This record gives sequence, structure tokens and C-alpha cells, in this order.
Amino acid sequence: MIEVRTPCRLHFGLLAFSHDESRQFGGVGVMVQRPDIVVRVEEANEFTATGPMAERALKYAQTFADRTGTANGAAIQVERAPRSHTGLGTGTQLGMAVGRAMAELIGRDDVDANELAHLVGRGERSAIGVHGFFHGGLIVEGGKLDPDAISPLLVHQAFPEDWRIVLISPQRLEGISGDRERKAFGRMRAVPVDRTAEMCRLVMLGLLPAMIESDIDDFGESLFQLQQEVGRCFKSQQGGIYADPMLEQIIHFIRDRGVRGVGQSSWGPTLYAVTKDEAAAKKLVAELRIQFALADDELLITRADNVGNHVRQITSLARD
Repeated sequence: MIEVRTPCRLHFGLLAFSHDESRQFGGVGVMVQRPDIVVRVEEANEFTATGPMAERALKYAQTFADRTGTANGAAIQVERAPRSHTGLGTGTQLGMAVGRAMAELIGRDDVDANELAHLVGRGERSAIGVHGFFHGGLIVEGGKLDPDAISPLLVHQAFPEDWRIVLISPQRLEGISGDRERKAFGRMRAVPVDRTAEMCRLVMLGLLPAMIESDIDDFGESLFQLQQEVGRCFKSQQGGIYADPMLEQIIHFIRDRGVRGVGQSSWGPTLYAVTKDEAAAKKLVAELRIQFALADDELLITRADNVGNHVRQITSLARD
């Protein structure tokens, strides 16, 4: 039995979108240690799946088998996975994890990000989770010219180890995904070239150098300004810069407490706030819990995952 553990991802922002032949999407994001996804896969006579997101895991395994023609069946156990459609990239990470386990079963430990994404049908738009699955850390990807290709990896940079990331994910909210997401992109106006230029400036001359120099204030301010620009691009489809008025209230509350790096991951509803250390993260969580009556499962202190996926072979569990 093969076990694969993968971190989830935060999407800081998409950099370009238009309806012509220029590069599409591109973006920046970071992999986080928690929440994570753990799957176990072993050979079987048919395809079965159990656990959270089992139906999607089954689909990825069958797609992998169809595209490789090498597996008769597989028993999949999704041991751990967060709630889907919350902006954490769970679909891509689950697909990559299932695909990596399936590849290990057939002796394909050499499969790379581009091939693995193709074999499970991921990477339609963003490739942050695809590259982050293998590398961890902060990822910048360069967008795609070919709709069937995976965006190239431009930057892979370790995130400062002492920084912490507070995740806020109200249970009553759910982000846009699947067909709704495709229709949203179909209705979106093109992102103006000058806005793409400003977002690229914020990434290349603000966020990245500040992170490398461990300047959390400059990093946070660049990240927040990037989030504002991204939010304006998606405002027509999600009703505002953020996906819900409550999220905007939380953003302002966090900023008022001196935390500069705050925003919404992808379509949300998960928000992130980057703090200088564990103590600052705990203080912020305590304040958010009181101010917005948030439950324990709506708040999480995590840190960046600078490693990526982990694979191990384990003894199969006894079956009745």
C-alpha cells in the first residue's frame, strides 16, 4: 500500500486573464502544512474509494488508469482531507496525491508535475498546486499559451520558517468551483494590461524580495495590495473584492491590529493572515474568535510547507 501526504495551497492571486491569445492566468501562492491531505492506495480487482472526497478520488484514479492503461483497479482510502470548495486547492492536491500513489504502484516514480497533472486531469487554469505538490514553498507560475499545457514554474522559494499563517474559514460559506467557476471565467471581463503590470510589479518588486529578506511588513503590504488588485478583477463575479461582506469585515479587523499581509485565497471563503511568529498568531486567533464568534474549526494556525508531498510504503491493513 502506498501512502501519499500533500500540503494544501493558498492562492494569493491570478495575474492575467483575457480572451485573446496572450498568456492566461499565471499566479502566486504558497503551500501550507495544515490542512493537508493523506491518501492510501493499493492494487485491487476493482476501483473503490472511502473517506472524505471519496467520489473525486475515485474519478482521479480511473482517469489515471484510462490514460496509462496500466491498472485494473485500486482500493483508495482518503485518510484526511479538509472541506472542499474553500479556496485551499483540495481538488488538485487530492488528484495529484492519488495520481502519485497510482504511479508508485506501477513503478513510475519518475513522473513529473506536467505529466502527473495530465494523467489525473488537473491544471486547467492555475498550476500553483501542481508545482507546489512537488516543491512546497512559495510558487510563482507563468501562465499558459496552450490551453492543454501546464503553466511553467518561474519561482520556487522557501517561506520563512518562523512566520505563521492564520486561516479563517467560516463554515457557512463556500467558494465557487467546478461548472460555476468555468461559467464565471466565461463571463469575466479581460484583465487590463496595466492591472496585470501592476500585479506583476507587486510580486516581483515587492512580495518576493521582502520575503527573501524576511521583511514581514513590506511582504504583507505588497500581498495586501496584490489582493486588492486581484479582488477588483473578480468583483463582477463574486459581488465584491471579497466573496462575502463578513470576509471584508474580518480583513479590516485584522489590518487594524497591525497585521499587513491578509487576503482571500482563490474564490474563498478561506482568508489568510501572515504573522511574524506563533505568539502573534495565537493573539490574533483569540481576538478573531471573540469579535466574530468563530468556532475552533473555523480558525487554524499553520505554517508554510517548504517540502511538498511525501510518499511512503506501508503494510496493507487487514481486511475482513
